[in-house]
Amino acid sequence: MDVASFSESLRRLSAEDIRRCAARLQPDEQSVADQVTQWRAELAIDRLIRRHCTRAEAQRATAAAQRTARLVVEVARRRGMSVPDGDVSRVARTAAQIARGLALGGLAGPFLPTLLAQFDAALERGASPVLTAA
Repeated sequence: MDVASFSESLRRLSAEDIRRCAARLQPDEQSVADQVTQWRAELAIDRLIRRHCTRAEAQRATAAAQRTARLVVEVARRRGMSVPDGDVSRVARTAAQIARGLALGGLAGPFLPTLLAQFDAALERGASPVLTAA
């Protein structure tokens, strides 16, 4: 998956999807093990950016994260949600973290499946998954 396909999947979110995702991303809805796994993946991506990326790569990752967060907010507005909204912010922050990793390509490869799986589980609709790491 790349940033463009991830963004496309976010464009299809409904207001109900955003609410459900935000509720399941709340720390009290996740097991401690899931929280720790997510934090480790996010910290690993931060370390990659600081230690192994050029300034241009770091800027691209940051820009991808910002665009993705704005996209979630725009989708929420189009779905009739008022902003600012804590649920929208929670989903936007999580999506931005994923976009940062996706923008790094292969460097972040080992950490992305964890973040994508948790985000997809939070979106669980009963249908096929919205997101995949492939």
